[in-house]
Amino acid sequence: MKLSDRVNAIEPSATFAIKAAAAALKSQGRDVVDLSAGEPDGAPPDGVVEAAVQSLQNAEHKYAPVAGVPELRQAIADSYREQHGLDYGPANVLVTFGGKQALHTLALTLWNPGDEVIVFSPYWVSYLPQLELAEATVVVVATDPEQGFQPDPARVAAAITPRTRGIVLNSPSNPTGAVVERSRLEAILDLAREHDLIVISDEIYAAITYDGAESTCVPTLSADAFARTIMVDAVSKTYAMTGWRVGWMVGPKDVIAAAGTLQGHSTSGVCRVNQAGAVAAVRADRSFFKPVLAALHARRDLCVEALSAVPGIDLGPVPQGAFYVFPRVDGLFGKTSPGGRLLDSAMSVADFLIHEGGVAVVPGEAFGEARCVRISYAIARDQLVSGLERIAAAVATLV
Repeated sequence: MKLSDRVNAIEPSATFAIKAAAAALKSQGRDVVDLSAGEPDGAPPDGVVEAAVQSLQNAEHKYAPVAGVPELRQAIADSYREQHGLDYGPANVLVTFGGKQALHTLALTLWNPGDEVIVFSPYWVSYLPQLELAEATVVVVATDPEQGFQPDPARVAAAITPRTRGIVLNSPSNPTGAVVERSRLEAILDLAREHDLIVISDEIYAAITYDGAESTCVPTLSADAFARTIMVDAVSKTYAMTGWRVGWMVGPKDVIAAAGTLQGHSTSGVCRVNQAGAVAAVRADRSFFKPVLAALHARRDLCVEALSAVPGIDLGPVPQGAFYVFPRVDGLFGKTSPGGRLLDSAMSVADFLIHEGGVAVVPGEAFGEARCVRISYAIARDQLVSGLERIAAAVATLV
């Protein structure tokens, strides 16, 4: 059968492709440590599983409202009021099948063919395909490791044209772990105001910051930011509930209603059982996250120490948030592995590490930065130690 041009034009998700490759090698009996996936190894807060079980016992097997059950929409709105003083209500909230679906639905809701949308590189792997499926024109504004992967408002200003309609922000960042400085966000929002641009703020890692860094909730910057920003979040990262597939978008009521209309013709509402668990997560005492954050912080420091000692790998800026490191590996380019692999790209480095080193990482080409690889430390400490040791040992074999 002939496939559509739109689906032929997109590549599979690199993170899921690497994860699948690692799983395939394991199924063949190979010993592989998977440092590719952004999937916390912890457990959801107390009460989440119990709430889902209670939902099953209550026989909540019927279709859920397209926009989400009222209890979850209210709980999400309440969380933004309590944590950030933002005046949201249930009508400002659409519950989606994870943050990824929220972003895809927004792309289809907001952009017309040819509309230009600014995205910062390195970027999360699905931003570009989602925008391209909506037939928007992606305008990539690069950030540099030498500048801590902080966006430069001057570069943003230079990228804006009469066709520019939006900006996608992600702080803390996947893949770099950069927490965008408040002053830079303010400058970018000034440009959005000047040019009447919509801002999509992906804040899924907002709770995960280190060393005193603070993630800025973008709508808190000003009344104008509040009026033109749509936030995306989910239970996946903070609450260790990736497989539950419960996310949301929060923003102006007209955008939320329009996105809900679209969702009504695609997925309909999220499973009631999953939403029951999400209500318990969102309403959980935030103190549950303190030991989780401490463990992630310790693992980040472990990565920093281990990778800084590997010749040819440049750690770059120490990540201040999320749970990834994004080191440069171009210092390994030109070297050859014992298996005869010539390393000439981040892709080739990742291929060498998984097949000859027994450790899976994600090549930076997937994120728009061909000098780097992404390493996730959202994994059990012993596995992380083993993976880092394997990277060092594999690199030592290169000539």
